[in-house]
Amino acid sequence: MWRRLGRTGEQTLTDALDNPDGHTLYRAQEAGADAEDKRRRAAEREAQRPVCRRCGRKFRDERWEEITVHRTAVRAGDRTVCGPCRADDVARQEAAAEAARLGAAAPPEPQDGPEEERGRGWLRRRP
Repeated sequence: MWRRLGRTGEQTLTDALDNPDGHTLYRAQEAGADAEDKRRRAAEREAQRPVCRRCGRKFRDERWEEITVHRTAVRAGDRTVCGPCRADDVARQEAAAEAARLGAAAPPEPQDGPEEERGRGWLRRRP
């Protein structure tokens, strides 16, 4: 009979040398190492995530991808702001463009100011 370290009870020599749970132990250790590696990579990724210069929030994955992918980076606008701040910028630009378009389309209003002042005075009657 043999006693193995970390085991309770005695085992025969063939059972001690066979190590039936060796593969299970290896798979469990490998799964633990993989989980630790994933956690470490996620922490490194979060440490690299950019922060908005205006509001201080971290970028979401969509906005981060938008400013880093070459094809969409051209249309990303200000790359130092997050998605909601970028949406505010776009809305502000659209509102300014709409106001400029409406201002250009509206006919100028007549100015009656100088004529009213001309009718009043010390010697002139009020209408």
